[in-house]
Amino acid sequence: MQLHCTYCGAPLNVSKKRAEAALDLLHAEDLAYYEVRCPKCRKMNKVPREVLLRAAPTWRPREAQ
Repeated sequence: MQLHCTYCGAPLNVSKKRAEAALDLLHAEDLAYYEVRCPKCRKMNKVPREVLLRAAPTWRPREAQ
C-alpha cells in the first residue's frame, strides 16, 4: 500500500505483511493507529486501523484464527 508523509509528502510503502503485523499490534494493545516513520524527514505518521485494513482485508485477530 502506498501512503504519503503528512509532513514532507514522501511516499511511504506499507506491505501486506507489515500491515498484518501492525493490525496484530493494534489489536493486542487496543490502539487506534499505527505509527510509520518517514524515511525522508524521519517524522512519525499516524496510520488509522481502517487504512491498514484496506491493505490487509483478510486479516483476523489471532484469537479468532
